[in-house]
Amino acid sequence: MKRFVIIALTAGGAKTARQLQEHLQEQTYHTEVVLPQRLAQGKENYYSKGEFTATMHRLFKQYDCVICIMATGIVVRSLAAVIVDKTVDPAVIVMDEQANSVISLLSGHVGGANQWTRLIARLTGATPVITTATDTEKVQSLDILAKRVNGWYPNFKENTKKINRLLAEGNKVELYIETYLRHYVKQFDGFEVLTKINEHQDGVPLVIISDHSRFAKNKDAIHVIPRVNVLGIGCRKNVTNEMMQQTFAEFCAKHQLLWESIVKIASIDIKKNEPAIQYLAQVFNIQAEFYSAHELQHVSINYPESAFVLKTVGVGNVACAAADYASGERNATERYANHEVTIALSRLHEI
Repeated sequence: MKRFVIIALTAGGAKTARQLQEHLQEQTYHTEVVLPQRLAQGKENYYSKGEFTATMHRLFKQYDCVICIMATGIVVRSLAAVIVDKTVDPAVIVMDEQANSVISLLSGHVGGANQWTRLIARLTGATPVITTATDTEKVQSLDILAKRVNGWYPNFKENTKKINRLLAEGNKVELYIETYLRHYVKQFDGFEVLTKINEHQDGVPLVIISDHSRFAKNKDAIHVIPRVNVLGIGCRKNVTNEMMQQTFAEFCAKHQLLWESIVKIASIDIKKNEPAIQYLAQVFNIQAEFYSAHELQHVSINYPESAFVLKTVGVGNVACAAADYASGERNATERYANHEVTIALSRLHEI
């Protein structure tokens, strides 16, 4: 859950901060208010005289979104020493005491400040102030597009600047996105969307959004890998890491699947301490999730069952059911079995 904090300096700012806190909490955002000690009421968080800059630094490092009800200049000067990079900095938003204007100041795209500025404007009636070029030109930016699919692409800063500048200036940028991924992305403003990859024109910048490896190398292309895939796994007790790795490699080769697209591994709870499953989770640098047979039974009816597996663990198709249950969607692939390991894949219902 994203953590918001609102900090104010004056009595008028404190009043606006409390009102905004109520609005955001109604939207299920965890929101705290931090005020000068003289203005804090009850159990409200506060900072003492002379601690303002240190408090701003602490909030900047601890929260996902810092909303400052004060002059923009104060915010800029107080945070200058701790700003690192848009890939890691939190969203910083500035409001005036009367909530007339709300400004997206820092980390507009990656940090979410533009999105939350619009939300706060809608909740309070304030005028949103967003100066990001792709937003003012009403085109979809590459970094936001990738964010919609929890995507990764190489040379983030360089490619983001390049594509967003082209889009903001009205230049042609092509986009190819797998049909099944349009579930996550609704807007492609500014891009020329291709229905087939072979429609690409040489020399025109191309963004590919796909979890597949079937694309030929292309100097014009930036490949965004969506991290939306959930891997369901079942296996015999004490299978080796080599067996697990070999089965996964075969599965990826069969489906031309990019391993970077795996965001979650799922299995039944009696496999929680299975070394080979934990090994694969470490390779992906993600945690494996485990579910009870009772939980998996709710979705196991969607797939063919093994009587032996059903008798042994209480559910007749561990890999299929685990992928389904963990993702909220039916399997996107058939069950694959080899080397005493079974694998199935589903895609997240939502990100």
